[in-house]
Amino acid sequence: MPGKEMVNLKNIFKRNKNFDNMVKVFSRSGHTYYKFPKELNLPIERFSMVMALMERLSSGLSGSEMDLILEKMELALSAGLSNPKNAALIATYIHIIRERNDTVIHRDILINLAATWLVRDDENPNVINADIHKEKVTLFDAMCKEGSHDFFTRIGIEPLVPLLNMSASDFQILWDHNVQQQQLLIKALNQLDSRREQRQPKYNQT
Repeated sequence: MPGKEMVNLKNIFKRNKNFDNMVKVFSRSGHTYYKFPKELNLPIERFSMVMALMERLSSGLSGSEMDLILEKMELALSAGLSNPKNAALIATYIHIIRERNDTVIHRDILINLAATWLVRDDENPNVINADIHKEKVTLFDAMCKEGSHDFFTRIGIEPLVPLLNMSASDFQILWDHNVQQQQLLIKALNQLDSRREQRQPKYNQT
């Protein structure tokens, strides 16, 4: 029907018009991804999320990893700090957190940064759509496993310029190192679990 075709054309035109002032980065899996040019500020919602992710990046821990460590610390506390082993566990967890500051560039945070910075052709540039964001994270993660990092190296986040200027081979080495660090963290937390001693029950004296 001509009327239906006209409606579709109007929708396509309206969708593409949102990206007139944006820069095309790449196309993948039926979608085109855009970034904001340097002279155009990020919308406030995307800017706020980028700042939160950058703060998290400096800690070297994802939100889920930090929650897991805090959960382990709470278990050690509830088991009783009067036991020297549990007190030592708390100190070890604190050491793990501090050790990862500025030493681990977390891949999951980098992927989320890219998913925030890049706008897919079917989303509103001014608003972060949670469902589309998850789909972008899944796609970018799959691209990483293929050895492709175009989604990240071509977006031009200024605070990360030294990282973005690395050669493809050096970037892959860094990427693999940080994936390994994530795996080692989970392994270390599981091993520490076995060292936690439960609070001894108190028996009434008769």
